[in-house]
Amino acid sequence: MKKAIKNGKLILKDRVLEGYDLILEEGKIQSVCPSEESKTEDGCIYDVKGSYVMPGIVDIHSDMIESYIQPRSTAVMDFEMGLKEAEKVLVGCGITTMFHSISMFREGTWDVKAIRQAPQVKRLAELVARYRHEERLIRHRYHLRYEIDNLACYEQVKEMIQKGYVDLLSFMDHTPGQGQYKNLDIYRKHQPNEGRDMTEEEFAALVKSEFEKETSTFDQLKELAEMAKECGISVASHDDDTLEKLQINKRLGVAISEFPITMEVAKAAKLKGFKTVVGAPNILLGGSHSGNLSALEAIREGAADVLVSDYYPQSLLQAVFQLYETEGIPVWEAVGYVTLAPAEAVGLADCIGSLEEGKEADILVVKSQGGHPCLEKVFVAGECIMECHYRKAD
Repeated sequence: MKKAIKNGKLILKDRVLEGYDLILEEGKIQSVCPSEESKTEDGCIYDVKGSYVMPGIVDIHSDMIESYIQPRSTAVMDFEMGLKEAEKVLVGCGITTMFHSISMFREGTWDVKAIRQAPQVKRLAELVARYRHEERLIRHRYHLRYEIDNLACYEQVKEMIQKGYVDLLSFMDHTPGQGQYKNLDIYRKHQPNEGRDMTEEEFAALVKSEFEKETSTFDQLKELAEMAKECGISVASHDDDTLEKLQINKRLGVAISEFPITMEVAKAAKLKGFKTVVGAPNILLGGSHSGNLSALEAIREGAADVLVSDYYPQSLLQAVFQLYETEGIPVWEAVGYVTLAPAEAVGLADCIGSLEEGKEADILVVKSQGGHPCLEKVFVAGECIMECHYRKAD
């Protein structure tokens, strides 16, 4: 049965189109046609009364699932229940494709809570791989964040790639004194109890131990990157802080630079052909919570391609409308940071990420109210899976 979304402001790749209808059939966008030519007498009509119509959000980096599975350090909930509950929230954020991004830390790391241990990481990856073929609300994918000092799990990462459990692979290095933790004061604040339980000598010993630890070699990372490429999986780096790292990542076959630390590195990454990723929470907070690159400044300087939610999925749609309403960025350009650009980064732009004929009908209907987005409808594969009816105050 055909469906028509009428009377909306369609946000295309390069403009907003009014006076046109979006025709959906068999889960895909059949056509974008002038309203007077739209024929859906035997179908279903959604009159969106002037609201924006945009592609569903594609989030390629978010660890929000961790809090749904392990809400407390000693409380690990049922994995499948956690995934099902999390996707209800994701729908309400306008996210129709989610890359659950879980870190695989080595045993003994201070931040290795249960959900980040190798057996649990693999278990969740297996669940996501299975769940995408079952009854669900949104499209689920898996982003494996491999901490490069986790040598014990190197073979497991290879196995997960070969078995099809990984949809995006990133290399992470949280060694203090570089990357995200170039500033050791920030590193200390990320320790349990913000490092207040450690003496200066104990903290210095921790930094020394972490700095001297063994990590995966270039050849090992190259092997993983090539294996991923053979499987059609994009590879990302994390927290690039020097031009030298970009050169190394280029040789490895990395295509995405997540959260570059400085403007210089972000601009250089763009020039070298990397897709650069910044966080939407960074925009809402007015800067990085780790004291690093401002996402808004990166966008202003043309040094960012993709916005991700990182840890707060509610931030994506809000950031899009802040860029549009406050920064004066064209709405189609702001929307592109969370739709087409991330889809391109992970090789999915042929099927999702824009309102084009033949693509999957993953669609949001959004109205702007006081500069804030109000999500009214969410479609995935042409099915309206959520409707919000905002009532007037009493």
